[in-house]
Amino acid sequence: MNAADPQARSSWSSLREVMRIGAPPRGRFWLSTGLGSAAAMSTVALMACSGALIDKAALHVPLYTLTVLMAAVQIFALSRGPLRYGERLVSHDAALRVLGRLRAWVFDAVEPLCPAGLRQWRSGDLLSRATADVETLQDLYLRGVAPLVVAALTSLSSVALVTVILPTAGLVLGGCLAVAFALTSSIAWARHHRLGCAEAALRGELAADIVELLQGAPDLIAFGRDAAYLRRVLTADQGLTDIARRRSWTAGAISAVTMCLTGAAVCLTSLISISSVSSHRLAPFMMAVVPLVALASFEVVTPVAEAVSRLAHQAAAADRLLAIADLPAPVNDPITPAPTPLHTNVELDEARLRYGEDGPWILDGLNMSIAAGSHVALTGASGAGKSSVVNALLRFWPLQGGEASLGGTALRSLPQDTTRRVIGWVSQDTHLFNASIRTNIALAHPDASEEQVIAAVQTAQLGPWIDSLPQGLDTSVGEMGARLSGGQRQRVALARALLADPAVLLLDEPTSGLDHATASRLLHDVLATTSGKSILYITHRLEEVSAFDVVVDLQDGRSRPLSAAPTLLEESLVPPH
Repeated sequence: MNAADPQARSSWSSLREVMRIGAPPRGRFWLSTGLGSAAAMSTVALMACSGALIDKAALHVPLYTLTVLMAAVQIFALSRGPLRYGERLVSHDAALRVLGRLRAWVFDAVEPLCPAGLRQWRSGDLLSRATADVETLQDLYLRGVAPLVVAALTSLSSVALVTVILPTAGLVLGGCLAVAFALTSSIAWARHHRLGCAEAALRGELAADIVELLQGAPDLIAFGRDAAYLRRVLTADQGLTDIARRRSWTAGAISAVTMCLTGAAVCLTSLISISSVSSHRLAPFMMAVVPLVALASFEVVTPVAEAVSRLAHQAAAADRLLAIADLPAPVNDPITPAPTPLHTNVELDEARLRYGEDGPWILDGLNMSIAAGSHVALTGASGAGKSSVVNALLRFWPLQGGEASLGGTALRSLPQDTTRRVIGWVSQDTHLFNASIRTNIALAHPDASEEQVIAAVQTAQLGPWIDSLPQGLDTSVGEMGARLSGGQRQRVALARALLADPAVLLLDEPTSGLDHATASRLLHDVLATTSGKSILYITHRLEEVSAFDVVVDLQDGRSRPLSAAPTLLEESLVPPH
């Protein structure tokens, strides 16, 4: 099953699957449902006792005969508040547990797919699925399943009570409730499921457009594409407004049906009660009890319609989340993994890689070697496949031919965690979270001590700069590291990689976007502080490669080793006129 087959799983199947994944503890769910049912039944009992008390008092009976009814009214009136509070407390605790489980499940589903398995997905749409859709499902039990159980228990209790008092009225009330539940639920599901699917898709498109608009605003403005994106955003917003309007019409229709059937049930049970009192089949003080119980029992109809509406909306969210989980992982761990190699020399032997079945070969028989402890520079024109070497070595993408090995052991025979623990990576656009410098560095090793973090900071030549900051390591870097310069961001990324202490370090154009002086200082510091580690340094700056032991020029997916002598190197790499 995959995302390309949307009909492979029904909406109910999606809901059941998500309910299984995010199921709260059974004890909390049933306690919450029991408290909610008790609160609803207290309302019914309060109405019944109030009606009996008023009717009996109207007959001018002795006061002592009203004592039991007065006590019952007080008990049921006072019990509703604590029961409702307890139900909210327990149900919200269960909902938060569901939210935690779903978030962990989404991360576990997405992490193996990055980046190859998600290349056809827009980042804003993924963000919408991982946040908005998960939050939609957090109250799947609280406001989706629980109200249905509460309504069933309350309705059965109300019908049973009226049946005991007056069997004919019980049948009428049961029929009216059944019709009300059937009509309102059918309208809610039919309309809201269709609207929920459309709304979820529109919200995903809107989120994707907004993310791309905000992140690419300078480029979009420069090329005159900002107006087109703004029109798309406004169109999606108008679509969401139309859906909200149709939801309002549906809610109005459900309210109208509920009110009509409530009135019908109250009127019919009142007529039956009056007739029964006239024929002496019902005590006079019980005449108001039956219609008031009917009125109270219809209070659970609206929550049921709302629950069905939520389930319809949640089914669309579940479909969107499971569409991600159904994607096949592009790279899988071996069933029987090989032991971690003792040596850290890296080899690519006739490696072949392309990003689509009909696409060109980005790596076409590439041969290269990174000896343990050596510093290797990888150069080549844009699109020559430099970053694809990183994708192959880190197993982000599977090779379609040839072999990649670590210490003589094929990478496909090693767990991905082992590969990425031995081989570290600093990309040219490392993501920094809107948190402190310490937090961003410690992501590589959450259990690292303060001394280890400081050592990584010093090795990355961040010490003097951090010491000059009023808050030191606790200084916030801002969204996407906006408060840092390009060189500072790269050094924080380098410190993060060094804290993980990999034996092999891949640096993918770490000086990209830096001026010449800053790039030279960063390169000097990197090489000076990573002595003894294997380095693969990807760069397009020819002036940087003279500091490396081996230089490999990548052309058309193949490599040719070059001398690191500056003069010979420049002669070899300057394109012909």
